[in-house]
Amino acid sequence: MSIQLTPKEIEHLTMLGKLLEDLTDPSTYISLGMSIEKWAEKIPNKVGLLFKDKSWTWKSINEETNKYANYFASLGLKSNETVAVMMENSPEFLFVTGAISKLKAICSLVNTNLRKQPLIHIMTISEPRYIVVDNDCLSAVQEIQSDLKVKNNEIFVTNKNSKHDFVNLPNELGTSPITNPKTVDTFDIGDVCSYIFTSGTTGFPKAVMIKHSDIGVFYAKGLHLEENDIVYNPLPLYHSHANQTWRAVLSTGVTMALRKRFSVSQYWKDIKKFNANATVYIGELPRYLLNRPESEYIPGPLKKMFGLGLRKDIWEQFQSRFQIDHIWEIYGATDVGVPLSNVDEVPGMIGRNILPTIEIIKIDPDTGEFFKNEEGFYIKCKSGEVGMLISQIANYSEFTLYKNPDKTKLKVLRDVFEKDDAYLKSGDLLQLHDDHWVSFADRFGDTFRWKGENVSTLEVESVLNSFPAVQMCNTYGVSIPNTDGKAGMAAIKLESKIDFDRDRFSTYVSENLPPYSIPIFLRIQDELEFTGTHKLRKVNLRKEGYNIEIVKETIYYWDNSSKNYKAFDKEIYQDLLNDKLRV
Repeated sequence: MSIQLTPKEIEHLTMLGKLLEDLTDPSTYISLGMSIEKWAEKIPNKVGLLFKDKSWTWKSINEETNKYANYFASLGLKSNETVAVMMENSPEFLFVTGAISKLKAICSLVNTNLRKQPLIHIMTISEPRYIVVDNDCLSAVQEIQSDLKVKNNEIFVTNKNSKHDFVNLPNELGTSPITNPKTVDTFDIGDVCSYIFTSGTTGFPKAVMIKHSDIGVFYAKGLHLEENDIVYNPLPLYHSHANQTWRAVLSTGVTMALRKRFSVSQYWKDIKKFNANATVYIGELPRYLLNRPESEYIPGPLKKMFGLGLRKDIWEQFQSRFQIDHIWEIYGATDVGVPLSNVDEVPGMIGRNILPTIEIIKIDPDTGEFFKNEEGFYIKCKSGEVGMLISQIANYSEFTLYKNPDKTKLKVLRDVFEKDDAYLKSGDLLQLHDDHWVSFADRFGDTFRWKGENVSTLEVESVLNSFPAVQMCNTYGVSIPNTDGKAGMAAIKLESKIDFDRDRFSTYVSENLPPYSIPIFLRIQDELEFTGTHKLRKVNLRKEGYNIEIVKETIYYWDNSSKNYKAFDKEIYQDLLNDKLRV
């Protein structure tokens, strides 16, 4: 069926076509460090970075980056070796990652919320030669120090005056040259720029291989960046969305205003302070901002936004109240790319399915089985139906995604519409509407989204099952009124011979899980329910949720202020339904 494209869609597809061509042409690849050098030469005195009360020109960004690059080169860091970077947002994060890319080494970008087993897993699979950590994350690395293959003199701390047994990096940079090193500027198709980690359905995070291709162009076009734009970036740089925003800045030579962590109370003050007219978002942020009272900093200079996960009702309220000219919504993921873009700005939609390589196929939401026709091939969704988005893999024999090839195979469907074809599973459920419009429906299966993060139920279960009093648990996501995403809930079967110490369990989850992965609700069960194939059944648990009128078993809820699980009763339940309890 032919699709009548809008002018903006035609322009978008033209850009995508050029980007896809460049992905297979290593002569077009450009590293972070090469981009920094380019702007340092072309517009040396233009401000490229704002952070707190300081600014850096492109010349000074390059010089700071060179200090790190020359130092690591003097240590013998080679192309394709890995450096794990565990740092909060800061100029130093950008200097370090830019420096590593100048040597064509690989940055393994570590989620700063990880602790203990998940962190050990990340450090193990990325196989770093060195680790660079800041003061905020130092204790997390110190906690797992004995489990690392990296020696103390191969771990570098970016802050002065920190107590540790590692290398104080600022002291080492004192005599490091600020001139460009022998920046590597030739690439092969398989060369990796960075590992960005994604939680999946098979347990702990997987390392997605990000290449040196100039994919910042996509975000630059998505934000319609122009020469004098200032892009406000409050999202964590270890995440793909924020990281690609920096690459968009490097692609265009505009200015980025960076914040260490998102702050709902300081957001509009920052926008005015930095005179930022563009920003990126995830769906939860606009909701948080809408819930804030009026501010003296509104209206401000912010006029355009680019992101994902924005619901229609929030979109329309936010755009009206804060006088935003443009909101461009996309659908994407680190390991899927960005197959859908709402370039025509229709609230509530993530774009139209206009790419011939993208399909939405029917799936049983309870069992996870894909529906097939009489010939054994998969069935495409019709308007009004919900299914999983899949994207075609053009050359499967050369396809790479995760660092672990076995994990890549689990993400791929074969013989979908014809013999030997291959498609990449998104893991997300989308709804198809009339005229090829698509909206987001839900995360599927063993992951859910909470506080802007994808949570792997198997990862959470692995941690909870290691607590002595827990015999087995089943983790799933549940909806909470007036919130985006799904909150974690765990049905737990306890060991009969061990007392369940709630305080000790609360401390245990705080120390072993990132804040966004901590289950908001616990449901204590005598027996867990299994499917006929001996898998834990989640369907009924999701339906019943924490409804205390239905569930007669003991339920606890996570009180974030005390960092403790407390009894969940009818009064608390009503407070939650009436938006009087924040979780």
